Amino acid sequence: MSSPSGYSRVQIILHWTIAALILVQLTVNSDMQQAFAQRIAGTTLPENAGATFHAVVGISVLALAIVRLGIRHFQGVPLPPKGNHPLLNLLGHATHVLLYGFLFFMPISGAIAWFGGIETAGVLHELGRFILIPAILLHIGGAVVEELVLGNRVIKRMIRAKSP
Repeated sequence: MSSPSGYSRVQIILHWTIAALILVQLTVNSDMQQAFAQRIAGTTLPENAGATFHAVVGISVLALAIVRLGIRHFQGVPLPPKGNHPLLNLLGHATHVLLYGFLFFMPISGAIAWFGGIETAGVLHELGRFILIPAILLHIGGAVVEELVLGNRVIKRMIRAKSP
């Protein structure tokens, strides 16, 4: 399959929607942490809209990630910018693989913890943030460097859809 010259409108919408949902998950999770601690302790769970919200958003991230990976498989993605050093392309690819892995790992581990009441899954889910956050920062930093220092316009192609 040949690589497209840019991302489709759907790919761009999915990228930014998932990014926004992950930001919400990383910043608004204290209700879920409290509810999970109560669940593990065996106490009666109070109605906790924040925990429900966190679970729904997490499942939404997983569903959108499945759609995004499917579109990526069938439509493809643009090649790395020409003239990039091979190590830069390898780092970019590795970062994308790590981020896609966490798009699946975090919701699945969270669901196993919450719906299965499995504390180990909850611990892994919580520890995952310590890998996910630096990976996100590396992704953003790499995009900014490519855009502003190398002039590759990678941010522009994730904002403006390719022409049909």
